[in-house]
Amino acid sequence: MAESFYNIGGRIISVDWPEAYPTVEPFAGLRPFRTDPASPDYCILYGCEVAQVDDAVVYNQFRYAEIDSLCTFAAKDNFFVFTMRESYTGTVLLNMHYRQGEKVVCSSSCTNLSALRFSLWFALGMLSAHDKMSFVHSSAIVYNGRAVLFLGESGTGKSTHASLWLDNVSGTHILNDDSPVLSTASGMPIVYGSPWSGKRPFHIQRHFPLAAVVRLSQAPHNSMRRLSVPAALAALQPSLPPALMQHEAFADKLIDIISDTISAVPVYRLECLPNADAALLCFHTVFNE
Repeated sequence: MAESFYNIGGRIISVDWPEAYPTVEPFAGLRPFRTDPASPDYCILYGCEVAQVDDAVVYNQFRYAEIDSLCTFAAKDNFFVFTMRESYTGTVLLNMHYRQGEKVVCSSSCTNLSALRFSLWFALGMLSAHDKMSFVHSSAIVYNGRAVLFLGESGTGKSTHASLWLDNVSGTHILNDDSPVLSTASGMPIVYGSPWSGKRPFHIQRHFPLAAVVRLSQAPHNSMRRLSVPAALAALQPSLPPALMQHEAFADKLIDIISDTISAVPVYRLECLPNADAALLCFHTVFNE
């Protein structure tokens, strides 16, 4: 078993990797986040003896398309279980346990790289929600030292719109293209890069204050408006981990993050075409330039 330390979202995470990955990071996105050994905020332990939990209530089931696996999120009292199984055979790829309020997640060993990568993301999501930190399904760009989050369902055009900023707004760069970290622990929303960036390798160990949140929707025109508080909450909520939103122990904490965010920065809806005019409209609206 090999222990490694990472700085993700401003927190030190200790990971005990399975024996199948004794000397190297199991996926490349982690390498920029590697840090020297230190007292960890969270520990994620693979290779543990994880017992079956009887009578756990299933709160969410979903398919992880990358490896066609069935994921189950269940709970019994304040004890949570996350399981990944092969969809066709039912073979357990990984079984993970977490007790509310603790700083440790324990998991069975896992040799499937995709399952390992996703389970690490899920484990960190459970641990960090109680510290006002969450992954957000979004593309994050940075301009003049401040970040903007582009939200939307898969296929909406978040990555396309982020790329349009790169092409049309001088001084812009992408921080993360799938799952940046949003933290309001300091009182103001801060966006961090993360090891999970979808298909594009923006694994950047930096963080920036949040300037705005923009929910995208495809349209035959370009128009943008600021959302009211209820509409802003509804715009942000689907982009935080949906499985965790199904249990009040996590949902309450995630809603706190959303509330802190919409109290501090504007949230917009951008109906747009995938063109330069849409990017420039968004840029001028957010930054008033």
